[in-house]
Amino acid sequence: MENDERRACLQRMTGGTLRPGGLTLTTRALELCRMPPEARVLDAGCGNGVTLRHLRERCGVRCCGLDLSMEMLAAARDEDGEGSLVRARMEEIPFRNDAFQGVLCECVLSHTNAEVVVREFSRIVEEGGFLILSDLYHLFPGSAAPPGMEVLGRDWLEECLARSGFDIVTWEDRTADLRRLAAELIMSGCSLPPYHVDPGAAPAKAFHDWRGIGYYLLVARRTNDNQCR
Repeated sequence: MENDERRACLQRMTGGTLRPGGLTLTTRALELCRMPPEARVLDAGCGNGVTLRHLRERCGVRCCGLDLSMEMLAAARDEDGEGSLVRARMEEIPFRNDAFQGVLCECVLSHTNAEVVVREFSRIVEEGGFLILSDLYHLFPGSAAPPGMEVLGRDWLEECLARSGFDIVTWEDRTADLRRLAAELIMSGCSLPPYHVDPGAAPAKAFHDWRGIGYYLLVARRTNDNQCR
């Protein structure tokens, strides 16, 4: 299946969010944070803007979207014309220190240089502010990851957050959301992207094997012990 077809399937299955759990998981994360109305929130990797509109209309926060893709930013502008949009790499976020009370990064961190990005999040989140992450992670050491993605282990991620001045408030394994989405896609004639478990395998031997990959929701709070400033 071509990428455009797979994306269209994902959009139908996830309410346009292109990620497991969709807006239901976003709402749960915001409830865990209990950020005040009008809080300043960055959606890092905002994609097509569906989450931006949800944040503004349902959660009452002042939101800004950041993405590197001109195509995604154009879609976000069509989806939610009232939000602020910025084109930039997540490794070099063009905002001042302490600019936000919260940052969301949903199913995007695994496509970046994670350690650099987490340091940037620490810089732009004010003391006491929140970081919401949801993404793929390794369920056990040595499990394979799709090409071009930096799937992290839980231990490494927790250590990285601690080094950057974040205390984890909530960690939830949401692998059931990933598997539910995979099942819904397959039942609809779609599929998750294939990848090689063996990097040396021939393309004809590529197959879907996500058994070692899970999905998580994480909420962390920035403390005053920030070593990155």
